[in-house]
Amino acid sequence: MIEVRDLVKVFDARGHEVRAVDNVSTKVARGEVLVVIGPSGSGKSTFLRCLNGLEQLDSGSVSIDGLDLANPKTDVNAYRREVGMVFQHFNLFPHMTVLENLCLAQKVVRKRGKAEREAKARALLAKVGIAQKADEYPSRLSGGQQQRVAIARALCMEPKVMLFDEPTSALDPEMVGEVLDVMKQLALEGMTMVCVTHEMGFAREVADRVLFFDHGKLLEDAPPAQFFTQPQDPRAQAFLKQVL
Repeated sequence: MIEVRDLVKVFDARGHEVRAVDNVSTKVARGEVLVVIGPSGSGKSTFLRCLNGLEQLDSGSVSIDGLDLANPKTDVNAYRREVGMVFQHFNLFPHMTVLENLCLAQKVVRKRGKAEREAKARALLAKVGIAQKADEYPSRLSGGQQQRVAIARALCMEPKVMLFDEPTSALDPEMVGEVLDVMKQLALEGMTMVCVTHEMGFAREVADRVLFFDHGKLLEDAPPAQFFTQPQDPRAQAFLKQVL
């Protein structure tokens, strides 16, 4: 479903270049759940942003379901339609109700009629457990509820892949579980997912594979049982000692 080859992303930091993603290659099969972990500033979020074209690639290639992002003929907007993205800070439109937040892209991008898009929106709000909040404004919702709205909004577009960029790190601890539960349900249903997260329990329980990044390099790519018990790379070993 996702193929990344020799991906490089360079930033210029005060005159010297930083390789935020340094020659990374990996593949994600349809229905696979990948969890990406690593220390702060290791390139995890940049890697994720490269997957949906939010960052321009300096070299290498990324393709989703056979559509190559680096190909000049590829319509980036068409490519992005297939990729749902959930950010750390929900990014809901504050002046729109929850229902309107879920209907906007369906109307503009998918060209769905009012009845169809509202039915889709309500079904997905029910799925994430907040059907009763359809007519509320985001400011009236808890952080956990807002993040569940953001997930439902991404799902409205029927993406082939869902990307999550630290979806629980801005939440109060007691709200983390309700968002992870929705993500676990998606994983069970076979959604192809790439999640950058600090939630090690989630990685252990839900991931098919764990990727460990440090200084832009992909240092480990292993099933969770192997990664958490016998990480090969010394930096991964040191990281796990700190977080577990």
